[in-house]
Amino acid sequence: MKVEIVRDTGTGYFGTTTARTNVPQGKKLELTMQNLCSTLGIKKIYWTISSREAKYYRPDGPYTYQSASNTILELSEKVAEKYANKKA
Repeated sequence: MKVEIVRDTGTGYFGTTTARTNVPQGKKLELTMQNLCSTLGIKKIYWTISSREAKYYRPDGPYTYQSASNTILELSEKVAEKYANKKA
């Protein structure tokens, strides 16, 4: 099932959280990858630095090195697929 993302048409005040604002963005991405890998039973994530100082990640298994955001997207698709198949 695909989830639709739509703009909220409400006007006026809305609340936001300041939770975890002290955690650096890179650490948040790594924590997200760890959570997704844990759900999938993956025990290691490898990382490397490119010649241009970019950090790339590869979960253990049939994955390739890619950016943190692309790794998160791929892992989240695997989690969604795993749980969709359990319900089918």
